[in-house]
Amino acid sequence: MMSRRMACRVTAVLLAVAAAVPVGTATAAPGPPPPAGGRALTGPASPATASPATAGRTTAGRTTVVCAAGRGPYQRQVERWLRLAVDGRQSAADCEAVRAFQARQGIKPANGYAGPVTWARMRLLSARTAPTDTGAEGATGDAAGPATGAVPDPASGSAAGPASGAATGGASGPAAGVVASAGCPVRSYRVACVDLKRQLTWVQKGGKTLFGPVAMRSGGAGHRTRTGWFRIYWKHKNHWSSLYNAPMPYAQFFSGGQAFHAVSGSIHTTGGSMGCVNLRLADARKLWSVLKTRDHVYVWGRRPGS
Repeated sequence: MMSRRMACRVTAVLLAVAAAVPVGTATAAPGPPPPAGGRALTGPASPATASPATAGRTTAGRTTVVCAAGRGPYQRQVERWLRLAVDGRQSAADCEAVRAFQARQGIKPANGYAGPVTWARMRLLSARTAPTDTGAEGATGDAAGPATGAVPDPASGSAAGPASGAATGGASGPAAGVVASAGCPVRSYRVACVDLKRQLTWVQKGGKTLFGPVAMRSGGAGHRTRTGWFRIYWKHKNHWSSLYNAPMPYAQFFSGGQAFHAVSGSIHTTGGSMGCVNLRLADARKLWSVLKTRDHVYVWGRRPGS
């Protein structure tokens, strides 16, 4: 009896408390004590801690995204290509100009950062109109491609057959390391041009471009892609590297274990490949249909940072 009476009293007290609390309110958990200065740390985060890509300013209730990406590794080259003042420092105007270019080209994120993907796209756009004009990008001032005869011709009788490249890894034709002063030699036969400095490759015959130019990735430090004249000596569409235990789709070997082939993921990396010429899958597939066994390959220049 006593227990039932006590339970009834507790229930009555709880009902009274519930009736006293207005509908739609709740008791909040006690917050942290204010700092020594007496002001509680409330409200949005400080703008100084916001991400550069999302920083913004609010005017009349509307938030405008501010281009606040920092200086990129290709700042000067990008400024020169966009015909901006070349000072290597990222201004608000520079950032907006770079971001507008990225948006037009579908580069994501379009944040105004002068990084490797943006600079590679600019090199590619310049090369599409004049692949052999290494001065077209405005970065070096190099002359256009050499005149016919400036580079020893591997078809003149000095070129070794494909077995030479397969057995020794050396160049067929002039010794590896013989490099033109600028550009890819123009010949009456197909030449696969590999520009290490601009990280571009294309195929030309006479004055006609048969393929590309397209972006590529060559060997990085300690694994440089060999320079000179070579020939395609083996094509293997579904090759698997036993050395690196990795796929090499549409592999076309031209110097020992170095080959054109497709890779997954981005080719715009700082480190470079292990010596091969890496291509996007679509580009490697198309190049496969253009080049034939015994076609010539000419590699020159040096990959930046290698």
